[in-house]
Amino acid sequence: MKIVDHEILDEFSPAKVQFIRIDPEDISKTLLEILSVLMNLSWLNNFDQEFQRKAFTSRANKTINDIKEKFDKCVNDDISKDAGEYVVSELARETMISKLKYLDVPLAELLGKKRSGNPGFDFHTQNVITDTVIFGEAKYISAITAYGSALKQIVNFIDSGKDIEDLPELRDFCTTSALKRASDGKKGFLAAFSAKDTSTDKIIENITKKMEFLSLLKYEELILVAVNL
Repeated sequence: MKIVDHEILDEFSPAKVQFIRIDPEDISKTLLEILSVLMNLSWLNNFDQEFQRKAFTSRANKTINDIKEKFDKCVNDDISKDAGEYVVSELARETMISKLKYLDVPLAELLGKKRSGNPGFDFHTQNVITDTVIFGEAKYISAITAYGSALKQIVNFIDSGKDIEDLPELRDFCTTSALKRASDGKKGFLAAFSAKDTSTDKIIENITKKMEFLSLLKYEELILVAVNL
């Protein structure tokens, strides 16, 4: 993958707002790279107890097999909705780690959260400088740029307390102080979405007019990640 745009939107201070655009380039290669990352279960070492490691290994392997099956159905760069959302989630998560040096937290589904019924956020990370937990949501829509769906889902999850409900699962990956700050309302959010041919300037212009975007500025950090798919 390649990062093609990265803009800091200082006009929305004190919230730290930034926009990142990713080009996966070779889709077939990207799918293989994502599977390789997901199959690396070194994060299991975060757990002190052997029974925890065994339990999370079983959960993760089931999820990886399910993702692989979805990826196997993608032929000639034709990405299905289920596969597309994994691609958007994982490329956004990896960008946070490699580009911004945020904490590496496994995809929520690898930790055993069933995705059907939208029980919570798709992925998480932490800004290690500000001790801020970031809650990420990914959307893929084949026909349009999907920022509207991602932002709306984030707001809905906040309203129903899904962010707070996610905190116990992050205990072994995020710092205690960051988790406490999140429970006190000091947190950030990441909207990751598939993007079509619309220019970056136009996407930013459209997003920053949306009610959902404006409502999220009361939080410490907001990251927008567009993935060209």
